[in-house]
Amino acid sequence: MKFSPEIYTSKLEESKEFYTRNLGFEIVKELEGYIVLSHPKYPEYEIQFCIPNSPFVKPIFHPEFRGPGLLFQFEVEDVEIEWRKFSDQKGEIVLELCSEPVNGKHFTLMDPNGILIDLVEFEK
Repeated sequence: MKFSPEIYTSKLEESKEFYTRNLGFEIVKELEGYIVLSHPKYPEYEIQFCIPNSPFVKPIFHPEFRGPGLLFQFEVEDVEIEWRKFSDQKGEIVLELCSEPVNGKHFTLMDPNGILIDLVEFEK
């Protein structure tokens, strides 16, 4: 099984840039108004972006995602290495590096659509 969320957004280019630049996703398919990204190390991680009101999908899928309330959590091997990569990009960080009993050591970014991206390292 592959988990492949599809986000309806007018911010296709911004989303593509955010996920490829920050999280290492690669473009699998790009059509007018539609993008599929996949992670090269974890090909089962796929994210799709489609313009709202796309003529290629049924009307039930037409509304644009309005966030908030969605979090994508990515478990990483060394969250401090990831933190150093992002610490100079203060505009995207919404939660500084911290440790919590339930959430492990983590920090949180926000993508162009208002989706929270939590990079976490759990205790082993």
